[in-house]
Amino acid sequence: MAVERLLQKRIQVREIALHPSEKLLSHDQTCAFIGKAHELGKTIVLIEGVWDLTHPGHVQHIREAKKHADLVVLKLASSEYAKYYKGQDRPIETFRDMMVSELENVDAVLVEESRIPVESIAENARQLMQLRPDKVAMEIEDEQFQQKFKAVDYANRHLGAQIDPVVMVLPYMISTTAIVNRI
Repeated sequence: MAVERLLQKRIQVREIALHPSEKLLSHDQTCAFIGKAHELGKTIVLIEGVWDLTHPGHVQHIREAKKHADLVVLKLASSEYAKYYKGQDRPIETFRDMMVSELENVDAVLVEESRIPVESIAENARQLMQLRPDKVAMEIEDEQFQQKFKAVDYANRHLGAQIDPVVMVLPYMISTTAIVNRI
């Protein structure tokens, strides 16, 4: 019976579930998390963004990325980055880290402290080399798509990485900026 199966699975998840705050990791902790996952034979997909005002587009992005690896690491852009790329009134949501850590398909959250300019392809590629994800998932409608793709390409061509870019075309695309502009 579907209801009984659902109930049993949810109870199992609850029994072993971490507190969401335990998903919030520093850069060094994220490197260790990914390294340990690789030792266990697991694959990692990295997703990046501001994740401001969590909405269905974010959920869809995470769900699609999850199809490409065993574990999802979400790199949460710093508030400084959000202000620089999205505007001085951003981020809107003060507790972005808490919101994304609650999402079931997110296995770990890298709380980024620095603001590496998205245009700094080599510097972003070096950071990818430190993290060593198996894949980086990016949405083709993302305004920083080209720079993110170039960073993965640079890491692979010039730094010896073996990171697969995952280009996602999502059928239902909504952005926080579009929501804010409607309000």
